[in-house]
Amino acid sequence: MTAGAHQKKQLGFTLIEVIISLTITSLLLLIVASLYGLSQSTYATTDTTAEITQNGRVILDRLIRELRQTPAIVTTIPATNGDPESLPDEIMFQDGHDTSAIRYLRYYLIGSDLKRQIIIYYFPSDPANYVYWHATDQGGNPPTSEILEDKIIGEYVYDLEFWGVKLISINLYLFKNGQSEIINTAVYGRNL
Repeated sequence: MTAGAHQKKQLGFTLIEVIISLTITSLLLLIVASLYGLSQSTYATTDTTAEITQNGRVILDRLIRELRQTPAIVTTIPATNGDPESLPDEIMFQDGHDTSAIRYLRYYLIGSDLKRQIIIYYFPSDPANYVYWHATDQGGNPPTSEILEDKIIGEYVYDLEFWGVKLISINLYLFKNGQSEIINTAVYGRNL
């Protein structure tokens, strides 16, 4: 017999080789699936954080710009944040950008929406002449108020706090999809 006759050609895999290769393939697929799930979770968390942070910046940019110019704040604001229960969650102040008319801006929460109103005050005897919110007519009567505009300017807000005298401090609390952010800032009222 020749040497070639004693050697058999092996054409298939043994059962052990198949089991080992399936186990390795399964482990690799499990690792890839876990990494994919982790990356999706991280992306969703990062995306939510970025969205609420951007929303907070837009809200505060507008509020700060308007507060900086106001000549008067109507809302009573405590000087310090020593008593968190006394901090107002809304603010009303005179519009300092439009000097041709006396108008007031009010920022307040409805649910998780931050809204902004433009309010005017006038006496029924002269509705074209806007007056200060605390004015009285000859009979001692207060003026009539009218809301000219009431818009949502921000979402995902669950609280808002104000305190300070000339330097107004602001805490803005945001929440979405289990993620929360707190943004703190302060604005110096130039005309207060």
